[in-house]
Amino acid sequence: MGLIAGAREAQLRIQQELTDALEQCQVLRSQDGRQLLTEVLSSALDSPVSLHGDSQPRQQLVHVVLDCCGQTGGLHGLVDSIRLLEPRAPALEELTLLCGEWHALRALPTNEWARLRETLLTLCLSDDEATEFALLRKLVGIATEHRVLELPRSHRTVWAAFLHLAGANAAANSLPPAMIFLDCVADQIDNDSIATDLRRLVLTWAEQFELTDRLDRVKGLAVPRPKTSEPGEPNSVYLVIQLDPVPADPERFLLSHWRQWDGEHWGAHHQADAPVPRAALENEVDLLVRDVEIELGAHKIPPAGAINLEFVVPWEMLNTPVEFWKKSSMSHDTVPLAIDHPVVLRSLERMRYRRDHLAWKQRWKSLTTQSAANRLYQGAPSGDDYFTMLATHLMDDQIVGFVLSEPPKDRDGTAWREASMAFRAGIPAIIWDREDCSSKLFREALERMLDGGSVTDLPQRIAELRRDALRQHFSKDIAHAGTSMAILWENPDRLPDSGLWFDPEKGTG
Repeated sequence: MGLIAGAREAQLRIQQELTDALEQCQVLRSQDGRQLLTEVLSSALDSPVSLHGDSQPRQQLVHVVLDCCGQTGGLHGLVDSIRLLEPRAPALEELTLLCGEWHALRALPTNEWARLRETLLTLCLSDDEATEFALLRKLVGIATEHRVLELPRSHRTVWAAFLHLAGANAAANSLPPAMIFLDCVADQIDNDSIATDLRRLVLTWAEQFELTDRLDRVKGLAVPRPKTSEPGEPNSVYLVIQLDPVPADPERFLLSHWRQWDGEHWGAHHQADAPVPRAALENEVDLLVRDVEIELGAHKIPPAGAINLEFVVPWEMLNTPVEFWKKSSMSHDTVPLAIDHPVVLRSLERMRYRRDHLAWKQRWKSLTTQSAANRLYQGAPSGDDYFTMLATHLMDDQIVGFVLSEPPKDRDGTAWREASMAFRAGIPAIIWDREDCSSKLFREALERMLDGGSVTDLPQRIAELRRDALRQHFSKDIAHAGTSMAILWENPDRLPDSGLWFDPEKGTG
């Protein structure tokens, strides 16, 4: 009864604070705005949400909050609806945290919730904001066994990080990530009394959920405390950008992205999705890159390497020269992405066709051994049985890359059929020239890149080839292989979410 009573008190407070936050939203100060909210919510939740309260604003909002609290995903739908109606609402961050707290409380109920909240709200792991965030990200990675490495940018406190993890599933034979996180936090702080209370609460939860046999796994996971002069900073940086065509409107894409600041484990955090018209994609990508640059620039010791860009695109977009999309600057001038960033492509179809993932992972392992025997196979159509013969030849484990015989065109063309055979064999690297795969310029440039180098270095060598083209006054009048060489480079260990619209195994969604 104590746990239930404590949870109920906290739930009532959360509902009150949710209502307070909604009252701060400009769009909800009119009856029309509140009515619009219920219409958006009803659509999002696939369940009717109505206004009650005889036009009294707060009463109406209380009913909306109660409706959302009573439905699975209701509060997430409420936050998303406010984000749609008033994208820059100051209350959005508070609403997001309150939504997280509501679900955290239900996942980890305790009559000590108020005390836990007060404690975590006041805890700081470092006097430096950048160091604090870097350490929180590291502890989240440990707590999830590196299934999630990056916190949302708004989650920069111990309390917010705890809420972020509270609903996450536990790994096999492990404690829930939020419990591991609290134990790691206890190891980081100098206050013995608070550390003891946090560990006692973890033990209480473990007993409540009959998980005490898993407590020993937590020991030894804690990360060493960082020195204030040497914060744990990001090293390898990847921005994975997925462009998923909306089935009902081919001129619109669902733009998704993941950011990873640690090359050792893949567990990048999925940022918010946004439907974007085709004409606006270039500008939206520039904004994504800008946000990563701003955040990394706030670190005392920024990463030394470049921000690597990976575009996950459908077959029909593979020949789009995204590496030459523009970045803005302080002046009216723009520069191509390729100046600052290694850019590779990834296949939306391969990512979702799970039947070929086993072969893909096996061939990637062959690639990363960096054996001198690793090589590319060049497509050369010949005879009616070409694709059967191709599938047979590609079974050679030493083949880790494929050169298309023609640029990607429609799905009835040779390039698609060649790529399908390469996907089937798990070939992680596919290269082509966007204009003419048989040109002497393309073939010679490819030979030079491989001469004395490894297939593993291809993304970096192609990035440098593009910069060389730009140094030589990039122009359609000057022939240079760097202006049209493209590479599909796919690490199966960096696999973003499967997305919403289409799965080749199941048809349109």
